[in-house]
Amino acid sequence: NSIIATKMAMKLADYTITEAGFGADLGAEKFVDIKCRKAGIKPDAVVIVATIKALKYHGGVEKDKIQEENIAGLQQGMNNLFRHIENLSFKFSICLNKFGLNVIVAINKYNTDTIAEIEYVQGTLKEKNVEVSLVEGWAKGGEGAIDIAQKIANIVDEKNCSSVDEEG
Repeated sequence: NSIIATKMAMKLADYTITEAGFGADLGAEKFVDIKCRKAGIKPDAVVIVATIKALKYHGGVEKDKIQEENIAGLQQGMNNLFRHIENLSFKFSICLNKFGLNVIVAINKYNTDTIAEIEYVQGTLKEKNVEVSLVEGWAKGGEGAIDIAQKIANIVDEKNCSSVDEEG
């Protein structure tokens, strides 16, 4: 969306959420390093949406087998997710081209995801101190997105409270 639309939303709502594009590389680059810099704004948080199926596919699982449980393929695919997290945050390493944003991973749940796969992804992200939320909006509507909404609000509210505390 446009800078005008984003700034208008920021004036009219307590929280403004925008879809910035696909991938924490080019999509984030255009949004954070071009749009936000030009607009003079900085996001308080960024959500990386991941699916178990995509993680397995990135881990080398054949497309016609990604609906089957495959923890080994999922383990390999997590490297792709970690790269996206690293591109947006300082959680893994400090590098000049990192954005330094608060990252939360939204696992967009499909009915083919197994409990073992979901627990593996959640556990692996928690071990690395990455905030994670299981989003079931497709199956449960708004009820399935309450957790992610609360976690985003907490990140924003904590950041804004610490900014006020630092300024006095």
